[in-house]
Amino acid sequence: MKKSIAIFILLSLFTSMGVSRVPERNNYIILTTEDLLPSATLFRDYRSNRYDVSIVTVEEIGSNKPPNIRRYLKDHYSRGYLLILGGEESVPRPLLYPSSQNHDFSNTAPGAVESDIFYSLSGNIDYDGDGFPGELFDDRVNFEASYVVGRIPFDDNSMIEKVFENIVKFEDNPPDKAVLAASFVSFPGELYQGSHIFNGDGARLSELLRGIIPCKVVTLYEKQGSFPSIFDCHLPLDKENFYNEIRDASFVNWCAHGSLTDAFSEYWVDKNENGAPDDGFTFKSFISAEDNFKASGIFFSDSCLNEKNGNNLGKAVLEKGGVAFIGSTEISFTPSYFHSPEDGGSQCINYYFVKNLVEGNSVGKSLYNAFDIYFDKHLFSDLEDPFESGLMNIYDFNLYGDPAVIWSFEDNFVSPPLIAERTLESFPIVFHCSGEFELSVDLPRKDDYFIKLPPHSLYVTSVSVDGVIVDNAFGIVRLNGVGGEVKIKGRARGTAFAEVSVFTDEVQNNASIEISGYNLRDINFDGVVNESDFKGMVESFGKTYMDEGFNEFCDLNFDHKVSGRDIFIFIFGD
Repeated sequence: MKKSIAIFILLSLFTSMGVSRVPERNNYIILTTEDLLPSATLFRDYRSNRYDVSIVTVEEIGSNKPPNIRRYLKDHYSRGYLLILGGEESVPRPLLYPSSQNHDFSNTAPGAVESDIFYSLSGNIDYDGDGFPGELFDDRVNFEASYVVGRIPFDDNSMIEKVFENIVKFEDNPPDKAVLAASFVSFPGELYQGSHIFNGDGARLSELLRGIIPCKVVTLYEKQGSFPSIFDCHLPLDKENFYNEIRDASFVNWCAHGSLTDAFSEYWVDKNENGAPDDGFTFKSFISAEDNFKASGIFFSDSCLNEKNGNNLGKAVLEKGGVAFIGSTEISFTPSYFHSPEDGGSQCINYYFVKNLVEGNSVGKSLYNAFDIYFDKHLFSDLEDPFESGLMNIYDFNLYGDPAVIWSFEDNFVSPPLIAERTLESFPIVFHCSGEFELSVDLPRKDDYFIKLPPHSLYVTSVSVDGVIVDNAFGIVRLNGVGGEVKIKGRARGTAFAEVSVFTDEVQNNASIEISGYNLRDINFDGVVNESDFKGMVESFGKTYMDEGFNEFCDLNFDHKVSGRDIFIFIFGD
């Protein structure tokens, strides 16, 4: 009884203060202008069966300035969805500043970024009061979102109505197909911020996503140049193939370079055949806002700038039939070595977004749940980029579309494995190993070959032919226009039974090998583990591969840094 009286008193106080709060779990707020009330009514009627829907106009608030809008929303509503109807001038997309060192827009470092997440962040987001909200350290940012925000960025009722109709159609009967496209963001040994980085093949993320999406999946990877993707795919990534596939897809995802209006594949032709990516890069658009293409479904763009204010690619996708587009308003950051969510960067957000989405969450909740996981566990996992790059990624990725959209699936779908159509061909593969190793392959004809080695176990130091590119981090040797006998030499580490694959687009041969190499803790490869090796560990302690003096053989758990975990492994073994 006392609880009932207390609740009655609290309700009376809230009423007397003039604050009316909508029930927390079912809020769906539409923020718009009076001119777009017909569109707001469509969404109100459609979403009222699941949510408590409210329509708020900037005229009612008395201002379209972001701080005033944010204050009004906080005063009148608790957590829920926030759908903004209107372009960035009618309802501005305000600025956030992940870095206290740079308050300008930048194409190279974390800086100013337009972000609808401004309306969502709880608490004081300008803790130091310098007028630059959202700084990682100075404002003591903690990612706590009051609202899951989406925007349909048009000031025309007929255009918003078209998007609305596509949403209704999609939720009622989504196509049974997803499209995953991936290019390179870097090549093995490419120079970035003064250090040599890794093979940044976006197909590694796409392969992770392909394994969790419960419907038909079509993959398109980069297959041009001297170092194409080693992963098999359904189609090579180009504009014609991409447009043909996305017209009837429920979900489209890409990892690539980007601009305001385009996403680009990248390939590299090693013109001087020195195996180093020092020249010969080519960028080709595989989707452009200016093209006449047909879209459908939900899009996630893991590229830079595709949602920057203006006539951007995200708006074009909605205009051409898409129901949601998640893209970056400025540059985004991901490590070149990404191969799992633990590596951080934008591809980590991308992975958890898809994971949440296929588990039945709405588009908006999938994105914001991904932000939560990323902020809590992986904000500083990216070793290549500044600390503030993690927060920049969160501010960057904004949602065009209704945040409450859900992608539903047929039950019991099992994704078939992608099997390359290659002919097994027998040709000699000979392996000798005793600390140092030699792999001899007699290639049957002059062609372009991949040789796939067990990474971390075999470290290549020389190849007997020209036209070769070595990627030790991922165990790849690429031979371009080579035939006959090829000898590969290097160091073997640890003991294991493994497999070597040699293949072209048409043929493949595999060989089982037995590795008997140096002890993993034998840092200087002198045949014994002693104080000299431990001294090497100490000298490299605290460094990452981006630092001068980093010894990659001290990285005993292969996470591209030397930390206490490596010292533990050195002392106690694995």
